Amino acid sequence: MPTALPRPFPALPVPAFREGNVPPGDGRGFSLIELLVSIAIVALAAMLAGPDMRDWLWRQRLANSAQAVLGDLQLARSEAIQGARNVILRFGGDESPVTGSGRCYVLHTGPLGGCGCRMDTPPVCDAGAQAIKQMRWTRGRGQPEVVSNVPSMLFSGRQGTVSVSGTVEVRMEGIGAIRHVVSLTGRVRSCAAEGTASRLPRCA
Repeated sequence: MPTALPRPFPALPVPAFREGNVPPGDGRGFSLIELLVSIAIVALAAMLAGPDMRDWLWRQRLANSAQAVLGDLQLARSEAIQGARNVILRFGGDESPVTGSGRCYVLHTGPLGGCGCRMDTPPVCDAGAQAIKQMRWTRGRGQPEVVSNVPSMLFSGRQGTVSVSGTVEVRMEGIGAIRHVVSLTGRVRSCAAEGTASRLPRCA
């Protein structure tokens, strides 16, 4: 008996569209006028929000820099206690017309003043001194500046005390300042200068 051939599937009907209708999935896109209006609205919103957005970014930069300095102060004390060795935080700066101006500091072991920070090179250390960390702060608009009222702080091994108390201030023009006050015990108390948008207590 002959084998029956499979029956073909019936053709699906093609949907008919009325004149003037746009088929589904066939988007028109934007006209040139709509595009120009959208660009104008975005530009106007950016112009109106510009100063506020800039100040917010600068405040965040100031807060992050102050937190980094606080972390380095705590690191110096921790390294002194755990390593049973003196750790020095030494400040420096550079006013070179080639590399630009700014401030820097270096954490190091060894004798007081055994290492010096540089804005354009790794720290330079004498024999018997070893750098732990160096930080650079380039001076400029919208950039934080780190200053101290003492040239260096020596954190004593085992006790973690400092030879002289001092203040490290992180500030930015037009935004404010955050101060880290290091007591003789080596502990740090932070405060914000008047007018600084920060959750820290106001400095006396």
